[in-house]
Amino acid sequence: NDDIAVGLTGAFLCAKYYGYQIAKNPNGGSIVNISSDLGLIAPDQRLYAKDGIDNDKQNVKPITYSVVKTGLIGLTRYIATYWAEKNVRCNAVCPGGVESGQPDDFLREVSKRIPMGRMANSDEYQGVLLWMLSDASSYLNGSIIPVDGGRVAW
Repeated sequence: NDDIAVGLTGAFLCAKYYGYQIAKNPNGGSIVNISSDLGLIAPDQRLYAKDGIDNDKQNVKPITYSVVKTGLIGLTRYIATYWAEKNVRCNAVCPGGVESGQPDDFLREVSKRIPMGRMANSDEYQGVLLWMLSDASSYLNGSIIPVDGGRVAW
């Protein structure tokens, strides 16, 4: 499947080749995988169902999305232990959904499932990503960090 080839195999190959390069550096470095809150929780399929849609088409969040995002979490933990002795750290961020012009009814329903009551703005992930890539997080390894307004806390 293309989704798995790009989302999981692609991430593995990028981490593999980048990891080999930074493992040569005595200071090591950091790899950050981008997973999803839906790598930690199952999607609520009711959010994706639409009234009046052709019955031959099923409107759901595809299974490959959850498989890829959950797989990235496992890959992160594997890489974190594989290269730890070379000072190569690997962590994952699990962002929640970003508001980007979705229909109002979808935004309203998703927001009900988030303790902060809203989806993220596109610029709200920069800080955690910069921190995870910097030396300020030099002891962070194998961590999975949700940044989702508290969604996975419910």
